[in-house]
Amino acid sequence: MSVVTEKIGRIDKIGMYLLSLWLLFILIIASKLNLKNVDICFSCDFATSNIFWTIAKDNYISGICLVLFLISLFFYYRFKFIIDGAKDGPKIVETIEDKGTEHLVFLATYIIPLAGFGLDEVRKEIILAIILVFLGVIYIKTNLFYANPTLSLLGFKIFSARVDNKEVILISTQEIEAGDSINYMPLDKKVFFARQAFKL
Repeated sequence: MSVVTEKIGRIDKIGMYLLSLWLLFILIIASKLNLKNVDICFSCDFATSNIFWTIAKDNYISGICLVLFLISLFFYYRFKFIIDGAKDGPKIVETIEDKGTEHLVFLATYIIPLAGFGLDEVRKEIILAIILVFLGVIYIKTNLFYANPTLSLLGFKIFSARVDNKEVILISTQEIEAGDSINYMPLDKKVFFARQAFKL
């Protein structure tokens, strides 16, 4: 691989972390959404400001999760835009190993346990927020943005590979095998997005 010019900055890594929490956001929205105190008038032309205020007050946790979900959606499309420029190469993959289980490790270790976190008290909501911030700091400092279960659901794969006598992590939407010729884009020091180059 050539000298790396990182394409994923700290802000993008934060966005990728939020993307990894998609499932958690959806589960929290589903579990905390509360409309029982709202008297919705379907025959009215316009909802009153009182209705919107009541909905916002009773569903602020779901609202925060919805906003974070939409922000992560933006970063997903930004990530797709970034990787569209994967044109460096071609390089030959010397050895390769599927690391798809890293998606599952993140999901099983963090997302699923946090989904069952009780949010019936403000104190617990604050604790969950602190945990998510703490995990995010670790996620970003250790460059684990590629171990993202949401990317797995969207068809991305993780590989540990040897290219140009260097051990690297490859993210791809394709199945890549040893001996394949790839075009690539550096995302971080040892993390690259890769796609198969043309074959003769």
